[in-house]
Amino acid sequence: MDGIKKSRKTGLWIAALAAFVAAAVTVAAFSVRFLYPQKYKTEITEVCQAYGVPESLVRAVIKTESSYRASAVSGAGAVGLMQLMPQTAKETAMRLGDATLCEKLTEPRANITLGTAHLAYLLRKYELSDALAAYNAGEGNLLKWKAEGKTEYPFKETRDYVQKVLRAERAYRRLSRRA
Repeated sequence: MDGIKKSRKTGLWIAALAAFVAAAVTVAAFSVRFLYPQKYKTEITEVCQAYGVPESLVRAVIKTESSYRASAVSGAGAVGLMQLMPQTAKETAMRLGDATLCEKLTEPRANITLGTAHLAYLLRKYELSDALAAYNAGEGNLLKWKAEGKTEYPFKETRDYVQKVLRAERAYRRLSRRA
């Protein structure tokens, strides 16, 4: 009789452990999806292919800039998912030959197109960290810092921004390998 009780107890412990592990895996998967959203898949994929920018990088910029809120507007006046300043959006739209894009900054596809095109422009000119610093603080600031021989971005916000985007980009790259 003792052997049967021990066997039952062991079986219950194994079942409880399996249920706990399954719940932990489910919570972890939910947490990752919550922390690193995968919204606007079609728009991001198509635009990234058109401009040759990694999806993981665009997703990281969107997460860092707006947390995927298409209607986001910063205190400085940056608009939409990729938080574009109206003047930057206008210049980018002109480079793309579609001035109407800058009038649609809260529309996901237009914002992703302009933001990704601007990011591609910066990536062609600078290495990744500097491109992100220029995206955040403006290309004029980056050029000024370089001319002054700065070895660190003077704005703490910009230093933090670059690190956040790079961290999120690594996470999105890992997630894309699992998909």
